[in-house]
Amino acid sequence: MALFAWRAWPVGGDGSPSTDGGGTPGPGNGQGSGGANGGVDGVVGPDSPIKHVIFMVKENRTFNNYFATYPGAVGTTTGGTLTCTDGVCTPGPDYKLTDAPDIQPHDITHGFSSGLYAINGGAMNGYNIIGSGEDMSGYDHHDRSSIPNYWAYADRFVLADHFFTSMFGPTFPEHLYTVAAQAKGIVDNKTTTDQAGSYCDDPTEFTPHFRDDLTEAQEKKIMSYEEHYTNNFPNMIYKINPFWENIRTCIDVKTLPDMLEKAGIDWKYYANEDQWMNALQAIRHVRFNSDMWAKVQPPENFIKDVKAGKLPAVSWLIPPESYNEHPGAGVSVCAGENWTVAQINAIMKSDYWASTAIVVVWDDFGGFYDSVVPPHYDIMGLGPRTPALIISPYTRRGDSADGGYVDDTVYEFSSVLKFIEDLHGLKSLTDRDKQASPLGGAFDFSEPPNLDPLVLKLRDECPYGTSFSDMVPGSPSVEGVGVPWG
Repeated sequence: MALFAWRAWPVGGDGSPSTDGGGTPGPGNGQGSGGANGGVDGVVGPDSPIKHVIFMVKENRTFNNYFATYPGAVGTTTGGTLTCTDGVCTPGPDYKLTDAPDIQPHDITHGFSSGLYAINGGAMNGYNIIGSGEDMSGYDHHDRSSIPNYWAYADRFVLADHFFTSMFGPTFPEHLYTVAAQAKGIVDNKTTTDQAGSYCDDPTEFTPHFRDDLTEAQEKKIMSYEEHYTNNFPNMIYKINPFWENIRTCIDVKTLPDMLEKAGIDWKYYANEDQWMNALQAIRHVRFNSDMWAKVQPPENFIKDVKAGKLPAVSWLIPPESYNEHPGAGVSVCAGENWTVAQINAIMKSDYWASTAIVVVWDDFGGFYDSVVPPHYDIMGLGPRTPALIISPYTRRGDSADGGYVDDTVYEFSSVLKFIEDLHGLKSLTDRDKQASPLGGAFDFSEPPNLDPLVLKLRDECPYGTSFSDMVPGSPSVEGVGVPWG
């Protein structure tokens, strides 16, 4: 597998090391320096005290969008831009990031090509030219006041500030990486949305992917195009897309659920059917295997299973679209944070807390600014950073407000799969999870666990609707405030 480096280490929006988040770039930023493997104390295996892993995947945010100013983390409040004229792009003026609203006014372009523009060969200054250069709404950031509970988790547990998305974007192929450590070269979402059903249930859906027969020389050429993506702007895509072909959005690749099934390890994938984010609905042998498909269940079943003592060893938890924090469509970050807290509170209040690891990530960059340069592993990515919270009694302790730790180890979605594989003695699926750190910088099993739960209060100022049945099963309807199910 080829490995390119866009640049040696991350920089702030002005090309200098970021300081307004309290950190300096690269390993050893004063909190993390977990290293590539995290040291022996962070290694998991079948004898680990962790018996349950929950992989929660939310939507379309960069690390900088949520944690730009978190103390000890690499972030910035200034974003670089590009000025492009007659096919020539040069660095533009720096742009001061604005305060992010709770409800983003609209979705922001965040596809494969947009991710490459944003990264711009490691300069990290092309976010303003995505979407035909007409949208600066991604140049904003939240802070403790707007997402207090996510920051509270960072204060107590692990905030990973070098956790990257597995590819340049968008949602569908990113979610494939969360179950398979690959996306079969798929580079876009489905082409049609006007039919009943989705993915394997809709024969009209197709999507482009890199051909399976690419030679090593062709892949090297593609990576070179990606490294120089704003040369002769905007025409580089026309050098890359001849290597694509359309396929059905119903594929067969080996997934981690396949390996868990074979090993007799219980799992569930909590996600609504016919939702953009339901990756297993696009895996033919899962969708049409009644035993495996029975383990793909609505997300409201998660808390029911926790309360009933039926939590599987491995869970994927994909929120309903109303609570996934996706920009636009009236989706509230506050309400999405509450949904996350409700799920985690259920674990914290249960007997499962003492043996659980929870990993919360967001699936792609969503068009939001981020300054940290992702590694260029292959023709698919990596893409810009995602926020990542790693929550467990066994997380490494550091200097954050309540003993939390900022981990600067390089991770991607395949790192979570590698963690699960190592935990259960399973083989790797692809080169991606084979090389990934199994969250090695985030855990310390040499110290006694901190078993005190962190049960957080849900916020009552969110722009709620009137039904919370998909957030907490059995909860009464409320109007605006007075949330009784925290």
